[in-house]
Amino acid sequence: MSAHGTKLMDYGICQLNATPEWLNSESIDYIVECLEYCHNPEMLADLRGIFPRQALRSASIKLSPTQREYIKLWLQQLNGEMAA
Repeated sequence: MSAHGTKLMDYGICQLNATPEWLNSESIDYIVECLEYCHNPEMLADLRGIFPRQALRSASIKLSPTQREYIKLWLQQLNGEMAA
């Protein structure tokens, strides 16, 4: 499928286990910055493909309340599309 026809469900989820390097404060702070900059489900899908799930969870705790709500909404959308 061309880049223009890519659907959200075509994005992969990172299957890496979070090593100590992923979970150190510097890495988590970087992931927080990436999540705070995230503006739509597509960007979140990209981040899910890059960062291990546990690292994303650890970073999400540090998000601003507003951004955390957006992320929750986008995750529901992404997970719904992946289940379809």
